[in-house]
Amino acid sequence: MRLRFVEDALLELLRNARDAGALNIYVASTRKARRHRTLTVIDDGCGIPAIHKHLIFEAGVTSRHLDPIPYANGNDDVLFHGAGLSLYHIKTVALSAEVFSTACPTAIRVIFDTHILPEKSLQSGSRPSKTNLRATLAKFIGQTVPSPPCLYLGSPAQVLATLLEHHIINRNEGAKRIAEWARNLGLEVSSRTVRRIIAGAVHVADEVMPNNDVTGLRRRVTSRNGAGGPILSLEEEDLGEIFAILRRAARSSYLDLAGLDVEKLPGEVLLRARIYEPEEAYE
Repeated sequence: MRLRFVEDALLELLRNARDAGALNIYVASTRKARRHRTLTVIDDGCGIPAIHKHLIFEAGVTSRHLDPIPYANGNDDVLFHGAGLSLYHIKTVALSAEVFSTACPTAIRVIFDTHILPEKSLQSGSRPSKTNLRATLAKFIGQTVPSPPCLYLGSPAQVLATLLEHHIINRNEGAKRIAEWARNLGLEVSSRTVRRIIAGAVHVADEVMPNNDVTGLRRRVTSRNGAGGPILSLEEEDLGEIFAILRRAARSSYLDLAGLDVEKLPGEVLLRARIYEPEEAYE
């Protein structure tokens, strides 16, 4: 098996989580110095035997269970992912590959030098690169049958916020303990960021859908009656497009959106986007 792109390695990590019976997979992604891509894949599957923690990336070592999950190949064929040497091959092309947590949840972090293992789609210039990571996750969902796992993609801070929202990490444990949890899962977040997450100032990670849509966008719509003109009706799809446009504009300046408030007034619509500067490097 040859890994030609970062996306190939991500697919193998997703298959590894799927074959462990994961119902939810969280992918934290950062890209620093426009070169080093870090992927942290966290899942709620059956985990890795503790004895394999420091061996799982070695040749000939596998913990893949004996009841693999089927997937589709695009031709209505149902196939199974073999044990193979996928994690070993990832280690050979990565700067580092490490199991941070073996279970409850399982967490694997890999770091790639994209000058050595490139990404499929790169954007030159002053803006961050636009990768195919989201499309890779969407493709993976479409190929997994009959019940694909839920996939979430975001920065380490967004993934940590999602783990708290999904009660995988107890929000009541306090900032210090939550920061310790983050480190133990391979999520690089500062104490300041943890406090912002607890305060609700960091948006949760997007759930990736097979058609590349996202759900879970935080939007609040209010309307008030009065004179001055008609009130414009905005559907959920309209709000999603507005949110996506504003988010792309924010990320081009290394910013992000925490949410969008829409106020519908007679004759006008007021949009209020909450923008913040993340500490992590975004893709």
